[in-house]
Order: sequence, then structure tokens, then C-alpha cells
Amino acid sequence: MKVPLKRYWEVQKKYLTPFKKRVAILGALLLSGTLLQIFIPLIIENYINSAKQGIPLEDLNAFFRTLALIFGKIDTIPKTLIFLAALYIILMVVQQTITVLAVYFGQNLAWLSTNMLRYDLTKHCISLDMSFHNEHKPGEMIERIDGDVNTLAMFLSQFSLELLTSLLIIIGVLAILFTKHWIIGLSFTIFTTIAVVVMYLMRNFAKKSWEAQRQTSADLYGIIEENLSAIEDIRANGAVNNAMQKFYRYSKKDFKAFRHALIRDQFFVASIWGIIALINTMIFAPSLPLYNNGYITLGTIFLIQMFAGILLSPIFRITRQMQNFQRAGASIDRINTLFQIETKIKDEGQKKLAPGPLSVEFNDLSFAYNKNDYVLRNISFKLESGKVLGIVGHTGSGKTTISRLLFRLYDIKPKDGFIKLNGENVKDIYLEDLRNKISYVTQNVELFQASIRDNVTLFDNRIQDGKITQILSDVGLSDWFKKLPKGLDTIVSSSEYGISAGEAQLLALARVFIKKPNLVVLDEASSRLDPVTENLLEQVIDKLLVNRTAIIIAHRLTTLEKVDNILILEKGNIIEQGRRIDLVNNPNSKYSHLLHTGEIEEWLQ
Repeated sequence: MKVPLKRYWEVQKKYLTPFKKRVAILGALLLSGTLLQIFIPLIIENYINSAKQGIPLEDLNAFFRTLALIFGKIDTIPKTLIFLAALYIILMVVQQTITVLAVYFGQNLAWLSTNMLRYDLTKHCISLDMSFHNEHKPGEMIERIDGDVNTLAMFLSQFSLELLTSLLIIIGVLAILFTKHWIIGLSFTIFTTIAVVVMYLMRNFAKKSWEAQRQTSADLYGIIEENLSAIEDIRANGAVNNAMQKFYRYSKKDFKAFRHALIRDQFFVASIWGIIALINTMIFAPSLPLYNNGYITLGTIFLIQMFAGILLSPIFRITRQMQNFQRAGASIDRINTLFQIETKIKDEGQKKLAPGPLSVEFNDLSFAYNKNDYVLRNISFKLESGKVLGIVGHTGSGKTTISRLLFRLYDIKPKDGFIKLNGENVKDIYLEDLRNKISYVTQNVELFQASIRDNVTLFDNRIQDGKITQILSDVGLSDWFKKLPKGLDTIVSSSEYGISAGEAQLLALARVFIKKPNLVVLDEASSRLDPVTENLLEQVIDKLLVNRTAIIIAHRLTTLEKVDNILILEKGNIIEQGRRIDLVNNPNSKYSHLLHTGEIEEWLQ
């Protein structure tokens, strides 16, 4: 599919508009460099003519004669040659300086504009619902966000400007050559026209190949991320060979796609250079008879040679930009496809939750991740504000799904029931307010490669250091914190003391204390801890539950002793619910039976 030119322009306009000054400076540098590139060969022409034929100052081009007079009276040929040589050296230094500055501003503009695009893509992907993230591996998304944007870097910053300056060079060179002799000007015009037409006709020659290669690259990064994330399981279960074979297959596929795209790309370049070489030879054909008949000078022949080389530069740049144009087209297609994906979670709520513990109500709720494959069926229960609910069930019974639905990480179809908090349907509550009022702690704590401060506050700079250290003390991490080499500035990944699973869980609970939620969901938070650390964690949880509603997905029997109500799930159905004390004292209850027979430990797994 060909990308409309309008799409290219829209991308450039959106991400270059905030940097108008830098674009203007880069444009001025490229334009001045272009003018010098056209002007400097004229100095060489006059220098050769003066040295070869002894042309005095008054017979030089009017422009150079004027410059000479500005610098003082130059009335002899040696002085004229010295003047022209000095002028050439000075302008060459200026041109090289401009080139260096143009490269600097071009790279700077490329990074600034593409970082904005990366930000927009990342923000968009984060806003998408979990069904999207379940279908796309993190490694694939990294390649989509960073790899495709890298392809657009030079396109965004320099495509239009380089195209414009290249066209100015071509127009300037042709105009000067027509003043020398119309045959020379016409030859160059034909040469340039053919080259540009061929490039235009071949502009999409390698686009589909590059688009396919970007996808194979994304697939490869997805496999790499998957293998690295599961490295412990892969090693423990002897699956290293299988993982490497899978990596090899995807690498081979990516290599073949890259090779195919590169061959087509280089065939495009080779075709252009072949045409340039052929027509370049034809340009010099009329030079000899024109010189022999006195229509042009030796300096003009040298000028023609220099302009032929100069014309190669803008044509090559146009060729390169056409290559970037093709690669950019593939990336723009993929990026645009990503932007067009809409989240299924609509933030249309207008209500906010009142302060204080939240009441929770599930009403005849059913939910399926995949069409009609329901993992929850007709779930109904009420949890009063300030109370604690313990959920018990085998793996796959739907325990974690309940907590995900509370956050609206997935949405419920209208026909499949509803969830209410404080009597309000969760879909009617402003999404940011909903998620701010609920905290979720799991057994797998995600620690960022950042400071302790940022890991506790989740990068919220408004929270004072004193409050952070007090909370770390409250959750039992004061001794550990005192050993850190740089206090709150200690980077988690490089801490020489490391972080144990228990300390990570306590840090996760510290985040909850910082957030001050009205509802806390603990999803098997103590399942992998030793008894000593678990005891400390339980004490912190007791503090956390004060004046809050909580849902605890229990993993150990001791955890259930602090809950008010019990809900037992089996294969997505509620098989029993009620007050814990009532269920314990009822010999006919499922919960009582599990306790007395010792089967409760199996249900808690």
C-alpha cells in the first residue's frame, strides 16, 4: 500500500512545528551552504582563466572585480590570482563550518522530534487495554516504538530541507550553465531530468520489502524478550535448546527479510548511479568542440566538470532521501496502524468516589477473555465498606480476574452484569479517580531501574523525602534502608546489598501507604516468603487494613484469619460465601469441611 504524500507531510508538520526556530536555523545553514557550493566553482573558473590566458582584473566577472576593488586596487595578474586563491580558501573554511553546524542541528532536531513521537506512541500503547497487551509481546512493542521511530529520524528532521536545497543546487547550476552556453545547459537539464524521473518511478521499489523486514525484526525482539523473561524456567526445565532453535528460526527469517530489502534497495541505488555514469559521459561530449571553436574557455570546461560533480551530490541526496522515503513509508504505515488501535476501555465516567472505605458489589457478573469462554459465571456478592473479603479457589478459578475487573483493566459487556463501588457503576466513575482509589499488590513486584525514591513514589516528585523515609520505617524497612549507600538516591538495580523477595513486597506495600487508597487488593502477596518475613509482612498488612476495605486472595491459612467474609470459587463459579465466623461454625459449609479435613491448603494454592 502506497502512503499518500499528505501523510508524510502531516507527520513532519506535527513533530517539527514545536521546533520552528531550529528548523529555521537548519534551513538557513543548508541554504547558505548551497549558495557557497554553487559560487565556489566560479572562483576556480576565473582563477584558471586568469592563469592560462593572463586575463587582467578588468576582464574578470563583474562580481569578482567588485570584490577585488573592495579589498583594494588589484591591477596585476599575480595579485588577482592571490586574491582569488585567498577568497577560495576563506569560503571553503566557511562552507566546512556551515556543514558541521548543519550536521549538528540536523541530528539535534532528529532526536528532539523523534523523542516526541516515541512519547506519543508509548503513551498511546500504555492507554490501550490489556487485551491488546496480551496479543503483543513487550519486545515486539519496543521494536515498534523505537525501531520504526529510528527509521523516521532523519526523514523527520531533514527530508524536506535536503530536498529543497538539492533542488536549489540543481536550479542554480543549470541557470549558470545556460549563461555559459545553451548547449551545455540543455545537456545538463536532460541529464538531471532523466535521473529525477527514474528515481521517482522507482521510489516505492523497496518499500514493501522494508515493511516486511520491520515486522520480522519486531517478531525477533518479541522472542528475545520472551526468552529473557522466562530464563529461569527455561534453564530449570532444560528448554535452552528449544529456545535457541526458536531464536535461530526468527533470526534467519529476519536476516532473509533484511537481505531481500537491502538487495532491492541497492539495486535501486545501482540503477541511479548507472544512469548518472552514462549521462555524465554524454555531458562532456559537446565540451571539446565548443572549446575548439572558442565558445567556452578552459576555465569553463573545468567549471562544467566541477558542476557535474556538484550535481551528483544533490541527485545522490535525493536518491538517499527517496530511500528514506521508502523506509519512512513502511514505518509510517506501521506507526499509523498502531495509533489507529483504540482502547476498548472508554473513559466516559463523570463521577468521583467519596473519601473513606469503599463498598463493593458484584451483580450477576460473567466475564470471558476470549468470546464465550467464560472464566467467571454469575458472580454476585457484596462487601461492606471497611470490611475484608478473603477469596479462596484453585488456580484458574477466576480469583485474579475479579481484581482486574475492579480496576477496569478489562471491561464487562452490558449483558454480563456490573460492578459497583459505593453504589456507583464503575463505568460511571472517572477512570483516573477509580484507579487512584484502589491499590493492587501481587506476589510479583515490579521494581524499576531507578532510585529507591522513584520506586516507592512511582516517579511522583511531589512527595517529600521525609514522608518516604517515615513510611519505609512504618513497613519495617528502616534497618535495610540505613545500609543503603546513597539513601533514597540508591539505584535499585545497582545496590550492592540487593533486594530480597520480602523487601520487594514491603516496598510494594510502601507504595500503597504513599497512595492512600480506599480499597486494597492483595493478590497472594505473601505466597513466596519465609515465615519470618511473612510475619513481618502480616504486621504491615494489619496496619494497611485500618480504615480501608480490602480483598485478599489468600495463599496461606493464617492470612484468612484476618478477613471478615469468605468467598470460595471453583471453575469461575461461587460455590460458597458468607461471614468467616459463620462458615467456620457451620459443619455443613464447604469452608468448614476444608478446614477440618486439611484440604484448605490445596484450595489456597
